[in-house]
Amino acid sequence: MSNDVKENRIASVVLLLFSATYFAMAFFTIGQPASKQILGPDAFPKAIGILMIVLSAAYVAQSFRGMSKEDEARAALIGADEKLSSYVDVKTVGIMLGLMLIYAFIFERLGYPISTFLMFMAGVLVLDRRHLVRDAIIGLVISFGLHFAFTFLLRVQLPAGPLSWFGL
Repeated sequence: MSNDVKENRIASVVLLLFSATYFAMAFFTIGQPASKQILGPDAFPKAIGILMIVLSAAYVAQSFRGMSKEDEARAALIGADEKLSSYVDVKTVGIMLGLMLIYAFIFERLGYPISTFLMFMAGVLVLDRRHLVRDAIIGLVISFGLHFAFTFLLRVQLPAGPLSWFGL
């Protein structure tokens, strides 16, 4: 048994255990509201838990079954075999994890739209993308568009940060 197969099997079982734990915790950690509702606050986490269990069980089955010749041919056709055989760039992954931690710390101070745009652009620079203007426009539209959609359409208040000075 190759090292990759062994790693995939271990990862699939760990993911299945994590999914089962998440699903179980959805029953015990979320309180029920005082008023009777059709869907309580625990419905969404339970649905996510079920989806995680189904997908991780499929991953377990696939990792223990192994790849068929048809799967290998399909992977070679789309170039996935090259991506699977290459090693992970640990430096890039570490930088992206650091950016996520920074995002968590600046989220309240700068607000959702500004912090999301800044982290999007930082991610673009770390991943060495070539179209900075296009990516900046995409980042602006998505971060501010989602903020306005949540704030004004769905009436869910996201942190506005300095934008609250302008009544946004």
